[in-house]
Amino acid sequence: MKPRGDCHILSFGDLVVDLNATVEAFPIVPEVHQLVSNIQVEPGGAGNFLIAGSHLGARMKALGVVGEDLYGNELISIFNSEGIDTEEIIIQKDGSTTLVFVLADGQGQHVFLGHVGEGPEVGFTGGWESAIQCADAVHTYGYTLQEARLVKACLEGMAYARELKKPVFFDPGPYAKNVDWALREAALTHCSAVLLTVDEIPLVLPGGKTVQDAAELLTDEITLVVVKLGQQGCVAFTHEGSLAHPGFPVSAVDTTGAGDSFAAALIISLVQGYPLADALAIANAMGAAKVGKLGSGRQMPTLAEVQGILGDDLR
Repeated sequence: MKPRGDCHILSFGDLVVDLNATVEAFPIVPEVHQLVSNIQVEPGGAGNFLIAGSHLGARMKALGVVGEDLYGNELISIFNSEGIDTEEIIIQKDGSTTLVFVLADGQGQHVFLGHVGEGPEVGFTGGWESAIQCADAVHTYGYTLQEARLVKACLEGMAYARELKKPVFFDPGPYAKNVDWALREAALTHCSAVLLTVDEIPLVLPGGKTVQDAAELLTDEITLVVVKLGQQGCVAFTHEGSLAHPGFPVSAVDTTGAGDSFAAALIISLVQGYPLADALAIANAMGAAKVGKLGSGRQMPTLAEVQGILGDDLR
């Protein structure tokens, strides 16, 4: 079994800052005013993934771009404090950082209000090429396909990773519906695994509706598809068949970042050499530990919290 500390995991794109606030209740209605609480500025998106992986003890590295602004500087500062490698993040003087306003009610409901960062197109750098060469696995999001300055470099990076036979995990996310279909198809041709929810299946599979339909995403290149089912756990599809894990019963406080932390635990466990069944259990435990906590970024579960859900130490 490979030690977690020897697992080098790379995240490509989706470097965003979450502006979190807890609202009194949903829906939010014009002229019906509320007070907010628990205001936090945290890394979101790939930041959740990176911090979750770091909390599990893996060596996490971020590739992407931020603006030379208050939010970009804060994101990098938090990453550094969390032990995440930020050396290859591009900081654009004439660009801006992607922001997401996250409103949560503390009862498991939330809404995202996103503002995509802008700036000059970035190229696929030699530093990014070297980072992929050293990685055990690469993870990226459909959100990145909306960031015009990074789309080309992201797809090049995914393709390069596959040339090197590196596992590439792609999470289309709910915003994939706003991405040109050609770009979604391009991402699917450059990945080896897809992680998604039931609602996201039709966003990458024409006519797809049910959990079982997700198996149609399997190809010669895509050898793993995992459908996240929230508190009902998850189902994985491979060319050998399907495998389900029922998840862990917990009281949901905030589901923000649950999928990101799930992905980090799953990928690290697979890189370590855990059987798929065990990796799914660990990933579900990570997601369950997260929904019991409010907020994103540094609120990602710790190893001890995941062990508490599993009821046994991870090796």
